[in-house]
Amino acid sequence: MSAVLTPEELQEFQAGRQEASRLAAVLGELSFQKTLLDFEIENVKEGIRASVLKQREQLRTLGEKYGDGTINPEAGEIIPISA
Repeated sequence: MSAVLTPEELQEFQAGRQEASRLAAVLGELSFQKTLLDFEIENVKEGIRASVLKQREQLRTLGEKYGDGTINPEAGEIIPISA
């Protein structure tokens, strides 16, 4: 013979299942948003890498043209390295 839950026990059990389902849906949405954010972070990192590589190439080209030195980005001036 099977046992029957009291109405209160059944209500509490069902509420627990509903809460677990709600939390699982929230977790799924957060996971999806995290995936999108991870893609954005990787895009920004790639942009930073490209920018750094471009700046290094610019510095190499300027060094060949003007010699080694320090660039003052505000004044556009190259200060030679003292030998």
